[in-house]
Amino acid sequence: MVSVPATFGAPFVRDDADPLREVLVVRTSPAIAGVRPVQGESHAIAERALEQQTIFQGRLAAHGIAIRTVDPGEETPLQALCADSAVTFAQGVLLARPGDPAQRRGVAALETALLQAQIPIVGRIAAPGLLDGGDVLLAGDTVFVGMPNARQSEVGIPTVPRGNALGREQLAAYARSAGLKVVEVALSAQARRLRSVASLVAPGTVLLAPRLVDAAAFAGFERLEAPPGEDYAAGVLALGNRRVLANLRFRQTIPLLRKAKIAVDAIDLWEFGKIGATPNSLVLALRRG
Repeated sequence: MVSVPATFGAPFVRDDADPLREVLVVRTSPAIAGVRPVQGESHAIAERALEQQTIFQGRLAAHGIAIRTVDPGEETPLQALCADSAVTFAQGVLLARPGDPAQRRGVAALETALLQAQIPIVGRIAAPGLLDGGDVLLAGDTVFVGMPNARQSEVGIPTVPRGNALGREQLAAYARSAGLKVVEVALSAQARRLRSVASLVAPGTVLLAPRLVDAAAFAGFERLEAPPGEDYAAGVLALGNRRVLANLRFRQTIPLLRKAKIAVDAIDLWEFGKIGATPNSLVLALRRG
């Protein structure tokens, strides 16, 4: 692990659209090649995924974002999707309990990195609760949490146990204690995680895939819609107000964002896109604002 001295305290993250200052990144694993791809795609190539992750980190650094890199002791196929392992709030980090048992093993490595960085752990989802951090969006005084539906077939992204009512209630209990309200967002069975199909691109503005997420849950927000066939283009990483990093393979969504006066830094992350992973799933935001 590359250590960066902790030089900041609370508040850490109050809104997912605030300027991104520091992130945690987990090195991708060769095991990513064994993850079932989305329908119509080939398997990810591990060497290319590592190259793309390196470029991704370089782009973050070019935007002035500090990076803490974690090299977990035990490799798991989806270890690079560190946003599934935790949620950062204003006062610290809530450790998730992902539905995929393999991803749970990565939570311990992430916790160690956070403690070394002197970032508070404000809570953790306890068994038998399940919660994927990628199913949570933070927008000011509101926490949006995805409610995944069970898959009805084996086509496309593989089915895994995901968040349950116990996990969501534990999240809601912490949110209420922090003075936040919780809004549940229904997701299609085809959606891998809420962050894959919805992301904040500015305060009060959300980019979403209306075919896979209940857009009505974002009442009061300006809504930008990813075109049909580019649902996972909605998983951009907000760098700051109206600035995002996106996967360049989504040819229709990028012009749509730019027309809406959103500055887009587009790079190739398609080895991750093959498994339904989006730019905002590849980092755990540690500090925004």
